[in-house]
Amino acid sequence: MAELRLAKAFMRRVAVYAEEHAIDLAAPRSDAIDVRDSSMGIRQDGTSTALRIVKLQACAALAERSTKQQGQHEVEQQQVAAATALQPVLAVSFGQADTAIARQHDLCKVSDCIAALLLPHISSSSANARERVQNSFASIFSAASLPRLASLSKLEREVELKHVADITLEGVNVEGQMDLENHLQLLEDTKQRCTLQQHALQDYTDAVVHRGSSEAPQEAIMLQLTEELAYVHQAYALCQALRDHLAASLGRIGQHHREQEQGLRELQGLVGAALAVPKEVVQPAFEALGRRHLVMLAEQQQLQLQPALVAAVTRCIDADMPQLAKELAAPGAASSIMPLAPITDDSQGPKNPIDMAAAEAASGVVRIAASDAPDSAISHLSLAGFCPVSFVKRSGLLMKVDATVGFVRYEDQHFGCANQEFLNCFAASPQEYMDAVMTQAVQHPACIALLNLQSCFRDLSLDKLIEAVEAEPETLDGACQTELHPIAKHMDYNYEWNEWGHRRKALNMVNLRQKRTHGSQTILSHFRRENATQVCYRAIKVSDIVTPIIAVCL
Repeated sequence: MAELRLAKAFMRRVAVYAEEHAIDLAAPRSDAIDVRDSSMGIRQDGTSTALRIVKLQACAALAERSTKQQGQHEVEQQQVAAATALQPVLAVSFGQADTAIARQHDLCKVSDCIAALLLPHISSSSANARERVQNSFASIFSAASLPRLASLSKLEREVELKHVADITLEGVNVEGQMDLENHLQLLEDTKQRCTLQQHALQDYTDAVVHRGSSEAPQEAIMLQLTEELAYVHQAYALCQALRDHLAASLGRIGQHHREQEQGLRELQGLVGAALAVPKEVVQPAFEALGRRHLVMLAEQQQLQLQPALVAAVTRCIDADMPQLAKELAAPGAASSIMPLAPITDDSQGPKNPIDMAAAEAASGVVRIAASDAPDSAISHLSLAGFCPVSFVKRSGLLMKVDATVGFVRYEDQHFGCANQEFLNCFAASPQEYMDAVMTQAVQHPACIALLNLQSCFRDLSLDKLIEAVEAEPETLDGACQTELHPIAKHMDYNYEWNEWGHRRKALNMVNLRQKRTHGSQTILSHFRRENATQVCYRAIKVSDIVTPIIAVCL
């Protein structure tokens, strides 16, 4: 599956990032292909819980991207259809014939062109959309206007047709609405799923609180519960996002519909029973109705893409949803009767200062009581409303903040914690805990999106990874080459593979050993040689005798 391949690529990129920044990754979370015990969250297909969380995030990103591309594709198709509809009217032969049948035929061409331009802007659920467009067009355009339209140039004719289409849209009765019953039912189903996810989240939180009181965070069972709790948090967050998006979209459509009805009533009051109304009076009202209708149409088109997005996300959630074992479940609502166990092991994360009050005064944090906290601060807490201390001190445990213990403001950001002890620890060392959160986020990469830390890890973005995967491969020139051995070379360049070469080398070594120097040799040894010489006399030539005789005679 594409989302699984994308999740594995993301985990490999995290491993590279950790190596570059000298961050130690725990063996269970370094990659999903490592074989671990089943109690540590590994399924039979070899995927860890951390990888399944990233897979869920990738599935949501891919589904959202697919819906956007589908919407863009529909817009492009509408543009192509509109351009195709314009061609008969833009042809040179348009309006050349001067017969009643030909003029009627040309008028039908113009009507079909206007309908093709406007039908995408009319509610697709309305059965009489084309009829309403044609009626509105007939009220403003007749066969008498054809000669003027035919006399225009191709570019002017196209501009005139679009202007006629705008006027026609202003006159279309836009009170027809799409059927929202299916979308309202989808919203109710999403709300029920959110409720189920919230119950599962509560059960896992109870189990973590119950087990955390007697077992260390590094124990295998605690690591399993921590990772599965993160998956449930991610599933619940996605369900909430789908629910809120559906509710907001339906609310905006309802508001546009009410404004549309109000505009129609105002227009009816302007026209009334009058036989003629000045254009300057009614045209602004028609234009307002048309603009409002286009806005409502765009919202409806986005809403029509939501069922496919909801189906894709819920299918991925159900495929990998963990089930809390009965032996791990807490007896009763543990989280409601007992808090998280105090921190006894201070080896993870920042160490608590000796003087907590002095450290808090020097850190620059501002305490905010629960009763004094503004609603905007509570709804926009940093780290998506999760406790930074439990995430650092308890090996990536995601716990929601307890609003009753108050908040702290640090560097224009509001933070909360799971209990009073954790809030005191964070207030004493806020910067140290934020640095530790960044390190823990790399060690638990599935929590980067949950904690809203994407801006801090721009290199670890699923959106960028999707764009890189979907990008076309780059072409290289013929002179460009990739490195032959991109990894470290372990090559012996003196290696001799030829057997005869080894034989020649052996013979040379034997010959050299025969010429070795002996101890009996001295510095004068090289003078011990035969000193006998031999003289070779030159043969006598005739010139050697004749030349002296001539010299004497002279």
